[in-house]
Amino acid sequence: MLAAVWGSPYLVDGKVYLGDEDGDVAVLEHGTTMKELAVNEMGDSVYTTAVAANGVLYITNRNTLFAVAD
Repeated sequence: MLAAVWGSPYLVDGKVYLGDEDGDVAVLEHGTTMKELAVNEMGDSVYTTAVAANGVLYITNRNTLFAVAD
């Protein structure tokens, strides 16, 4: 991460989600070596930990709640 991280890493479905102050959410593969799967720009700072419930991943930035599902 290139900016401050305020939330905790969140592990779900073999992936680690980590948001930062620049508004990026990195998706890493869970394992002993770091493998970046994606970086998603959320448009504003992400200060909280992502949360999954009922098949939906919830991520919030400073002013928007995102619900990510299939």
